[in-house]
Amino acid sequence: MNKSWIANGVTAANAFFGGLSIMMSIEGHCDLAAIFILIAMVADALDGRVARALHTAGPMGVELDSLSDDISFGIAAGALIYSYQLHELGWVGIIPCALLGTFCAFRLARFNVKVTSVHGYFEGLPCPTTGVIISAYVLSGAKVWNWLIVLWVLLLAFLMVSEIHYPDNKGASADRLHRPAILICLAFFVIATIFYWPIWAAAICAAYILFGMMNTYLNRRKGKRKAIRRKQKRAPEDIEQ
Repeated sequence: MNKSWIANGVTAANAFFGGLSIMMSIEGHCDLAAIFILIAMVADALDGRVARALHTAGPMGVELDSLSDDISFGIAAGALIYSYQLHELGWVGIIPCALLGTFCAFRLARFNVKVTSVHGYFEGLPCPTTGVIISAYVLSGAKVWNWLIVLWVLLLAFLMVSEIHYPDNKGASADRLHRPAILICLAFFVIATIFYWPIWAAAICAAYILFGMMNTYLNRRKGKRKAIRRKQKRAPEDIEQ
């Protein structure tokens, strides 16, 4: 009996709930749409584990997973934030929401191409984080300025295709986790939650996003300093020769 249909079925559930989320956004049921994205995220977290447990991982599952992720965390997330708030801006609100699905697809394609060369971290913001933070924002009931949300959505789209490193919690990584970045992001989460506690889930995602940006900057600065020190050490040797 071919057991691959089980893992592929879990992956397809991701796309199914992403599709339901889009339909709910169209109907104006934003809370339901947000909940369906969160359910899709659970399916996305389970499909790989199911495939490995059944020893059925393969190229079919990889392609299906990417397509499902774009539906649930790119297109559905864009439809949700548009239905919830950015429809008030008309075309100005449509463009950034559409870019979420576009940039999410680009990020997933890059991930599939570089899967053998990138280890220990995610290159670019993971697509599920985009879907989860938008869903958490909607479920919190908060509504900040429309133009701020436009910039926020554009930032999420950019971060997905950026080269910023985010921890993947899958083992050893060449990236060092810097304590100042951890403490600042923890403080951000605490302050945001105290200010408006229903935003706690979105605050966790925002802290993760902020941590990736800060930690990547600190690692790159450290790498530049090491490179400068190596050059300085080589310089006297070159003079002697």
